[in-house]
Amino acid sequence: MLLKAGVDISRLERNTRRGLQLVANIFKTYDQELIITSTFEGNHSAGSLHYANRAFDIRKPTKELKEIADQVSHLLEPDFDVVDESTHWHIEHDPK
Repeated sequence: MLLKAGVDISRLERNTRRGLQLVANIFKTYDQELIITSTFEGNHSAGSLHYANRAFDIRKPTKELKEIADQVSHLLEPDFDVVDESTHWHIEHDPK
């Protein structure tokens, strides 16, 4: 797991950190490096769960995108939302 310069995962709430670890394990299974690009730092929309330490952004995998996306969604549902943004995935702990 790599962190983009300036990213701090230490403030992520416990369940969000567990979700992050699950995602890291999936990436490792597919021999991909997980790169976290944002947690609370940076600019996010008003009301974003980033500011509540319940969201993180990651770079999309460079290969086997669909397979990894399916695994991430399957393992994190229903307590997480996974949003495919144009350049990254936004993942937030948002239990229903």
